[in-house]
Amino acid sequence: MMRRLLCFACTVAMALVLLCTPASAQELNMLDLDSEPTIGTSSAAAVMDEFGNVLFSYNGDVELPMASITKVMTAMVALDSGIPLDQEFEFVYEEYPEGSQLAGYQIGDVVTFGELLRVTLIYSANDAATNIAYAVAGSKEAFADLMNQKAAEIGMEHTHFTNPHGLEEEGHHSTALDLLVMGRYAMEHYPFIRETVHTPSITIVANGQPVTLESTDHLMGTYEGLLGIKTGNTESGASFLGAACRNNVMLYSCVLCRDDSWGRFEDTASLLDWAYGLYEQKALARSNWILRVAPWQDGFWLRCPVSAQRDVTGYVFPDQRVSYTTVQYKPNSLVAANSTYGTTLWEQGERSVGSVAYQTSRPQQSAAWNPIALPLFAA
Repeated sequence: MMRRLLCFACTVAMALVLLCTPASAQELNMLDLDSEPTIGTSSAAAVMDEFGNVLFSYNGDVELPMASITKVMTAMVALDSGIPLDQEFEFVYEEYPEGSQLAGYQIGDVVTFGELLRVTLIYSANDAATNIAYAVAGSKEAFADLMNQKAAEIGMEHTHFTNPHGLEEEGHHSTALDLLVMGRYAMEHYPFIRETVHTPSITIVANGQPVTLESTDHLMGTYEGLLGIKTGNTESGASFLGAACRNNVMLYSCVLCRDDSWGRFEDTASLLDWAYGLYEQKALARSNWILRVAPWQDGFWLRCPVSAQRDVTGYVFPDQRVSYTTVQYKPNSLVAANSTYGTTLWEQGERSVGSVAYQTSRPQQSAAWNPIALPLFAA
């Protein structure tokens, strides 16, 4: 009975000595940014990481037509309006230049606000974008004012909108870097946009007939990790604002005014491949590293090795600090064999690089351990 009470007391004591160490940081020796991506005839190109760091910029601040990339801002302003997605509107028809991308709605068609948004983002329909403007602000001009207010709010310093669809007009322009700011903001703050731009098609009823509209993003499904987000095509050329995620690393890219439609996707792939190539795989934890030996609760003369439950490799970026937060037993705390010992989480900024749980193994007379294995970085 006394032995059971002693074991229980030790267990309670161990639970009380668990602690969370303050986040500390390790500087990693990384690659430098001497190389550059190969791009074709795009007038401007840029790529940014998830923290807003510009990794590459070619004519990034040159003001150019943004084409239907405009519709990302259209969707943000529309969602800010608070109009319910299931609210219905009678379609307003307008004439558009020959060759314009249209969903095919006709006067009298009844369409929900959510459908207008999806058709705008997936199929890039100019008639749907115009109807959003009417629904939110009563006119395209009033809606453009809201777009410019939003652009100023999120830090787009070289952008001006005059319409909700992106057809070329005097004074309707942006830059590759501004559009990266917009794309990053949209993907981080608008779950509806993030989900919709990754949708391959939408089926609607237009003019009384069912119609399936395919996404204009032809890179989706062919480039690993691509999440969208918006194509554009005007007299000045083809453009693409993109986002991709691999190994929990989010990147944003923008190419403007490429002279051929498929070339904008080729340049996007080149930008993203180059940027992902900057990241380095780093061994954070290995299951065969013994980071500590702890006294066994049932026999003080034996020690239980402590190690990670699995191997962990993280993708880390040059010149950015990797911090870790660890929760473990205090040194020399009594432990049970084959039990959980703690956890560590590694981060770069707000991005999780990796995590692991530690456990004890069966007791031994002695065990070699690696004092540099906590917080478990491989040099």
